[in-house]
Amino acid sequence: MAKPEQEFQIAVSTRIIFGVGKSRELGALLAQRGYRSVAICTDANLIQAGVLPGIESYLRAAKIGYFVYDRVKENPDLQTVLVAKKRAAGERLDCILGVGGGGPIDVAKALSVALSQEGELRDYVAYTTGQKKPISGRLLPVVAVPTTAGSGAEVSPVAVIVDERIQTKVGFFSEGLFPELAVVDPALTVTLPPGPTAGAGMDVFAHAFDAFVSRKATVYTDALAKEAMEIVFRWLRTAVWQGEDLQARSAMAAASIMALLAIYLGRGGAVHTIGEPLGAIYDLPHGYSCAVAIPAMMKQLLPVCRGQLAEIYGLSGSRQAHDQGGGDPAGACIEELKRLIRETGLPAPRTVLPNPDIARLSGASAEHLAVDRVPMPLGKAEYLKLYGEIFSAGYLGEAK
Repeated sequence: MAKPEQEFQIAVSTRIIFGVGKSRELGALLAQRGYRSVAICTDANLIQAGVLPGIESYLRAAKIGYFVYDRVKENPDLQTVLVAKKRAAGERLDCILGVGGGGPIDVAKALSVALSQEGELRDYVAYTTGQKKPISGRLLPVVAVPTTAGSGAEVSPVAVIVDERIQTKVGFFSEGLFPELAVVDPALTVTLPPGPTAGAGMDVFAHAFDAFVSRKATVYTDALAKEAMEIVFRWLRTAVWQGEDLQARSAMAAASIMALLAIYLGRGGAVHTIGEPLGAIYDLPHGYSCAVAIPAMMKQLLPVCRGQLAEIYGLSGSRQAHDQGGGDPAGACIEELKRLIRETGLPAPRTVLPNPDIARLSGASAEHLAVDRVPMPLGKAEYLKLYGEIFSAGYLGEAK
């Protein structure tokens, strides 16, 4: 539990423009800053969904030149960034526009590093493998236009990218990587199908949960985390199954911002010590990988986080799981998360990945950068147990 006397600092430089239809102002917002030439990092799905053509029309109306790099994949790697850098060669860019989920926005940030710094891109990795060279000087500004409500990359100074050589997610960090502008238009998320909506929404919960149980939590991050979790409990099912409901989409977009700020400022990471290895090694969607880790991690943390789990259960507004949990609110919290995952249509882990290398995954989790932020010591033996549970039959309460 965070203590009022704790010391903390807050520095978030991103200007957030939030609201339905706000993406239509994108061209004017860029023109006001004097930007006339931009690179767009995105993925092919957004072109097919009709989202990107709208963005392009707003740029053309403002007489802003652009080129599109649409080869961003689910878990983008360093090669993705280097190919984007090659495409940008010879262009005189004013800024980089990340349009999409966390992948395109993180690639936009990493591309800013690649275009602004000299030498080997890997030398500037701050997280996991260690930074050999500092990110210095003026970076190309990044503007984020999220089309999912999950990653929160639009308000983060970190770019998470897979290093394909070591099959590990690494991070570039600089306060200069805070997007200069985040244009958050919930209407852009309505074309996202139910599965990705559910995964992104559970990523919001994972960020908030990790922040709430972090050893570095504060009263400020607790407030953000609890509000984000309550929104997920209330609105995620609607966003998944009634995707055109703008109230639900707006609530989830706001929660995404809150949860990312909570985990960034609160330095959490318990669930992500499992979610990120699953994504890096097996290329599973990040939100899904984190989602299925939450109930097992909650159970693991019961000895030290029982009060916090009970508090989270109170945010759910449910009584059903309380009865299933034998009257124990902390146990009911775990059951409620399993129910939320089932009811948003996310599949059981063993059906997605029938034969995982649990030993390899456990080793990667035990070496994860955030393992020291987990509120109790976890080593490879504990992660072997966690992965064994996650991939067991009936783990989410589904029929065995």
